[in-house]
Amino acid sequence: MSQLAPARTLPRTGSRRSTGATPRQLRVVAPPEIRGNGAFLALCVLLLLGGFVGVLLLNTALAKGSYTMRDLQHRSDELTDTQDSLRHSIDAVSGPGPLAKRARALGMVPAESPAFLRLSDGKVLGVAKKAKADSTFSVVTESTAPTRSTTVPKATTPATKPSPTPSASPAARPDTPPVPTVRYR
Repeated sequence: MSQLAPARTLPRTGSRRSTGATPRQLRVVAPPEIRGNGAFLALCVLLLLGGFVGVLLLNTALAKGSYTMRDLQHRSDELTDTQDSLRHSIDAVSGPGPLAKRARALGMVPAESPAFLRLSDGKVLGVAKKAKADSTFSVVTESTAPTRSTTVPKATTPATKPSPTPSASPAARPDTPPVPTVRYR
């Protein structure tokens, strides 16, 4: 429809009120009773508090675990340092240089003609001859720095008396710095 069209009036179909019916009376209605359960509210509050307590216990357990982990890590670091120190000590006394020095201090001399024992059948290969003391024999060691002498029990034989030679001690080597011990508390 356009705006220029004339408005039509609609015919009235009937009256709103019927003539035979009495008008309805208004009355005050009471508000509806709320029948809420206190148990539901208590359950919700208990679940909420249980969740808070559970999170608190979980957080406490994680903190305790992290402290235990830190202590174990420090203990592991200390044991690793001790292991490294012991390995350095073993390497210092088990190399060919320190071993030759200790053998010399005990009166041992290099063999001129060695003999070998084959373990599979027990056969001796080669002919061993008695070694002669050779004062010109020397062993090249890893370090030429002087070391502090320590007492080593010496074996004496009736034929030769060994000359006192200082033995290498792992704690007395000046070229190796001491391993620091770090303690965390």
